[in-house]
Amino acid sequence: MQDDNTDQTSEVHDTASGGPTALTLVCPIRGQLKVRAKTKDGLRPSEEALRIEAIRHLLALGYEKEYILVEPVVRKIGNQGRNSLRADLAVTDIPATQVKALPVEDRVNHCTILVEVKRDNAKAKKVKETQVEPLLAFGPPGCLAVYWDPIEQRVFWHDQKKQTQEGYLAALPGKGEKFGGNPKLTYERLQETANLRELFDRVEDNLHAHGVDKQARYDFMLQLLLAKLFDERSGFSQPTKPLRIQDPKAIGLDLSVAKDQFENLLSDVAAFYANDLPKELETTVGVSREALADALEVVAPRRISHSSRSALQDFFMKFAKDTFKWDLAQYFTPTPLTEFIVDLANPQALELVKDPALGSGDFLMAAHERDLGARGKPKLYGADTSETAAQVAELNKILHGIDQCEIRIEDSLASIDGAFSVRTTKIKGVEQVNGRYHLLICNPPFGSRITIKDPTVLAKYDLGHEWVRDAQGEWKRTDKLLKSQETGILFVEACVRQALRDGGRVAIILPNGYLGNRTPRFQHLREWMLRHTRVAAIVSFPRFTFKNSGADVSASVVVMERREAPLATSAASDDYPVAIELIERVGWQAGQRNGPKTWVRDEEDGSVILDQNGEPTLDADFQDVLSRVRSSAAGSRFGWLAGEAPASISPGHSVPVSQIIADPQRCLDPKRLSGKFLDVRRTIEADPYFLLGDKVQFVAPLTSAQVRQRTPGNLYRYVEIQDCGPGLYSSVEMRGWQLPDRARHTADAGDVFVGGIWGSVSKWFLAADEPNLVVTNGFYRLKVEEDYLLDVVAGLCSEAYAVQARALSRGSDGLAEVTAEDLMSIVLPRVTDPNTRRELQPYIDQLKAGHTSVKSAVEDMIAAGKLPHPPVSARSSHVVLV
Repeated sequence: MQDDNTDQTSEVHDTASGGPTALTLVCPIRGQLKVRAKTKDGLRPSEEALRIEAIRHLLALGYEKEYILVEPVVRKIGNQGRNSLRADLAVTDIPATQVKALPVEDRVNHCTILVEVKRDNAKAKKVKETQVEPLLAFGPPGCLAVYWDPIEQRVFWHDQKKQTQEGYLAALPGKGEKFGGNPKLTYERLQETANLRELFDRVEDNLHAHGVDKQARYDFMLQLLLAKLFDERSGFSQPTKPLRIQDPKAIGLDLSVAKDQFENLLSDVAAFYANDLPKELETTVGVSREALADALEVVAPRRISHSSRSALQDFFMKFAKDTFKWDLAQYFTPTPLTEFIVDLANPQALELVKDPALGSGDFLMAAHERDLGARGKPKLYGADTSETAAQVAELNKILHGIDQCEIRIEDSLASIDGAFSVRTTKIKGVEQVNGRYHLLICNPPFGSRITIKDPTVLAKYDLGHEWVRDAQGEWKRTDKLLKSQETGILFVEACVRQALRDGGRVAIILPNGYLGNRTPRFQHLREWMLRHTRVAAIVSFPRFTFKNSGADVSASVVVMERREAPLATSAASDDYPVAIELIERVGWQAGQRNGPKTWVRDEEDGSVILDQNGEPTLDADFQDVLSRVRSSAAGSRFGWLAGEAPASISPGHSVPVSQIIADPQRCLDPKRLSGKFLDVRRTIEADPYFLLGDKVQFVAPLTSAQVRQRTPGNLYRYVEIQDCGPGLYSSVEMRGWQLPDRARHTADAGDVFVGGIWGSVSKWFLAADEPNLVVTNGFYRLKVEEDYLLDVVAGLCSEAYAVQARALSRGSDGLAEVTAEDLMSIVLPRVTDPNTRRELQPYIDQLKAGHTSVKSAVEDMIAAGKLPHPPVSARSSHVVLV
């Protein structure tokens, strides 16, 4: 038995009860239970979890656990009483232990409340008729019955005429209170709603049962949602005053009167939100009064405002898609990721925050939801070219109860000097200088195919012009316009230019290709960023993080502080630290569209570990990375970045900006600035080592003309990327005319081929003496100095090599290239121990003969400390960047 004062956070523990969603529940009555907290699909609470929820509610009303029975037999029925009617719970008028001692037929006479629990709402009507009402019929005079499922919690009783009446859970009296039927609902009597989506799914099912067509259903549900939010908003300041939305059947209100009252409410709602909704709200209801009553029965008792962010997200994505015919996933940054980026940018009370590529407005919602105490909320602005996006963002704003948020349908790039950006106002003492904002936060549309070609727009931007190098090698902007520029690049400049000078901040998501590619337009971008801002932090995300939006990219959030005046060249910058971090786990299965969430699990039994609120803990790095950034040298340099840095966390990784500026290409790719990459290189360089480029010769692939000179009828052995593993390969026999154009390498015995793209850097092989062997151009062909072949082979088998190669790749997707120049800069240990070389040499000899793999032998030697390679842990997933 649990103590009466047991904290709710200890009521669900992380020990296993078997299965992928196993959790051990702790019941306040029965103690620890070996059951599932959710059904097998992991989507809905199990019946046992709901029973514990009902027990908690009874305890909160003052009923003592010593007076609560679990699964009491109410009546023996059937042949000689072999069958029985049970309740899930019963509240008794004498201690439960005394009730258990009574004969079965006498026990029900001491039950004052009987509870029936079901795990879903699908058969609620039938269960009420066949199980709940019979329970009530067997109970003593004055007994109450309760029906409990994840959507509905209803109270049943007999009136003076012995007729069964039904009401909402707020009618259930506390201990010692007199039952008075259905009181009118007030704000303080509303129940919290854990799952808004299921609540409105139930409303839709009811409307469908009444024959309401799909479009009319969603039109009505929008009216219902806005009316409910408006009513709760009005009731918040007067929590004991009856609300205007009631359950008409529960309080005996004529359904025609109920419909009139609801439409009167809609008139007030339409007037209140007139300036917020792009489309005027209808003030008449397009469903029958009976359908309206059924919908109000479900929604009226529940509180939908101030729901959790996860509940709002889940509901909003479906509701917006169904109501506005808009696939929100394409414009939606997942909530944990959004909250992380907003926390990183650290918007403060009364600051002016803008998202110029608004989408669904979730960055602004997250900025509003931050707990800033009594200091006030940020003032929010959003703009998008899409009317639907603006409409969806307005609904999102209303759902979150946000007042200080202005949303416009506007082309943020074309109107960089327009009215929405130019303001000279003072809000609560905070001046908005020259129309600038304290924080710009943005996930812009990016990609090589998403471009701006309009010369009137390009002319507004430095990065809409051509740039050339002067005699000193510095980039200079010319007056010549580009024919087109990527939209994402222009958004970087637009955000920086709208930030307050000398301290305004920008947090923007960019593909890693923008940050590392050698193409001139990306070098211009990085030079421009370093001249106009101080780059405070760069945090990368795993590949496929943005799979829902159709983007097969690895991207990072870049957080910058605008300078008071731009530098003539980035080389003139003061030195300062830049925080660099790599997120590895995001809390869902990256790589899958609508990938399922992933939870922290006990390593031994696989059970899900719960947080302090009894909720599954998302398996994500966000909070750890945020703490590291805040405690880093960059956090010390930029006070706004530090926020409330935890005192106990070890400092995060930073690099001096001088290191970035020393690179002629001004590379900002966090992979090659990461602590993991730099630590591997430092460890190797502490002992004898060599640069790969010093000991190998790169052999260029054949040209197209040389490929065409192959004899069409000759037989060749062809090797593709997928035909290769660490140290091994298989080849396919083809005629010359069958070979693809990418078969650009010929191979001599002893040549080493290494993968040249991010996704295949661990693939390599040593060519055997095989005539007419040709290899795809996805590999680099290396001729290795004989004395160093063993060292190179050992290096290629190590995770230390793979870490360097992945970190040096340039690009945003799985085809990010490791250039020959970058590959030559990789450092590898020299194997200096003669015994180790003798032990490894037979594997090299067999590789030359094409017989065996050396990788497992190298891994064993590294683990045993025989080889000088640092023991680097393997990636946790193929989507992790380094």
